[in-house]
Amino acid sequence: MKLRNFVVKKFIIIICLLFVVQSCGPFLGTIGVVSLGAHSKQKGLGTTINDNIIKTKISNFIFKFDENLIPDTKIFVNNGSVLFTGKVKVPENKIEITKLAWSVKGVKEVNNELQVIDKSSIKNIARDLASLGEIRARLISDKSINSLNFSIDVVNDKVYLSGVAKDKSEMLRVKDHAVSARFVKEVYNYIILDIDVR
Repeated sequence: MKLRNFVVKKFIIIICLLFVVQSCGPFLGTIGVVSLGAHSKQKGLGTTINDNIIKTKISNFIFKFDENLIPDTKIFVNNGSVLFTGKVKVPENKIEITKLAWSVKGVKEVNNELQVIDKSSIKNIARDLASLGEIRARLISDKSINSLNFSIDVVNDKVYLSGVAKDKSEMLRVKDHAVSARFVKEVYNYIILDIDVR
């Protein structure tokens, strides 16, 4: 019981600190304090609190990037694994949201299922999908890489890599796999190292 009280006090202190830090934008109501009851029994109170903090930080980063993205972007976090659903207008917004999620400490995986509404800027969707599939297959088959730690977006033969690498060697291997894909012309590397401060 004492441990549970300690965790609850810690949670309240963190929420207060987050509220103070959010002076540039409104504190988005994604903490879901009421939902901590039954849900926290399944995955533990500490994990639930961490997931809610991750969700709140991501929401605030997205709000600061473009507040108009918030209503159409749904965020789900489970044990540090982030899932985005909803819609965005252009591919660049989807890429930026993925990068923002990976910048939050505690994020272990990002699955971005946001649908792009305006595809007029995308020249060859089939070729981009082929490149995406090829790069994912290369990462999965490379046993020295934890493929879950990386997100890949391909738009108009340009690859956007994001995620967290355990070291520089892993980051370079991921980049090399992307560069080697058949239709890829450019690779933008936004991968951060695990030792980086997030």
